[in-house]
Amino acid sequence: FPVTIAVGTLAIPKDTIPKDTQVNVKGLNVLFIGDSHTANRANGWQKVLSDSVGFKANNASVGGKTTYWMLDIAVYKITNDIDYVFVYGGANDMYSSHIEPIHAVENIKGIVRIATKRGAKCIVLTGFDPYKCTRTENKAYPSRYARFQELLLSEYMEGAKVVDIRGVVSRVDCWDNLCHMNPNGHRKIAEKIIKDLAFKKI
Repeated sequence: FPVTIAVGTLAIPKDTIPKDTQVNVKGLNVLFIGDSHTANRANGWQKVLSDSVGFKANNASVGGKTTYWMLDIAVYKITNDIDYVFVYGGANDMYSSHIEPIHAVENIKGIVRIATKRGAKCIVLTGFDPYKCTRTENKAYPSRYARFQELLLSEYMEGAKVVDIRGVVSRVDCWDNLCHMNPNGHRKIAEKIIKDLAFKKI
């Protein structure tokens, strides 16, 4: 339920962000690192986000990749002129049986360290709710992915903000059994990021 604060006789929703406190990111350079959930260049959440707030986007995401690949690519792609780095990965790691959730989280921590060292703000996305959104024969996948997400939210990542998007996307926003999202799902993710980070729309 929404929390309100009293101003005289007027109750104002606490999550309403005054325009003068919004973060103007128009013209800033942003790098997206991820797997297929971020690789939709036509109408993915990263494009909706960039178009909405005015980011100059560079999408380094590739479908089917793990966080080990993401960490490797971060070394080359995160340069001193990058202002924001968004990281959305881990699904392929958790579908595999040989990558532990904590190891995937450590890889993402490595990306955060690189971004922070080079002066970029790092935003990490948890991903969708695997119990509600996926329909897969890999029975271990939902619990492994959920554990990975719990660690993302509980592990201290200096220089990063973790945006919890587990409750944003529902099954109707998924195109397939592994929740590759339809345009409505991508839009919801972008709007959640804009709200949580108080980005100013252009």
